[in-house]
Amino acid sequence: MEQNKNFPPKLRVVDAKVSWEVGDELVNAVITAAVWSTERKQGTWRKMIQAINQGAARTKEGTVNAFLFRAMIDRLLEEFHALDT
Repeated sequence: MEQNKNFPPKLRVVDAKVSWEVGDELVNAVITAAVWSTERKQGTWRKMIQAINQGAARTKEGTVNAFLFRAMIDRLLEEFHALDT
């Protein structure tokens, strides 16, 4: 029997590979951008590093990578939901 040429082949649905690893360069860039986006006073760098570590400690994984990955997802979802309004 000849295959119907009007239908595309069946697609296989698979889970995408997710990497929780955020490179050190990106982490440094995020911290630097955050520092430069706020009033720079003595101790700002220390407090920013303390803040990222505090955020990391609140994740299930307890890592800076998980904290930043979650922040990216939250921001993406915010933009996604804004499309509906």
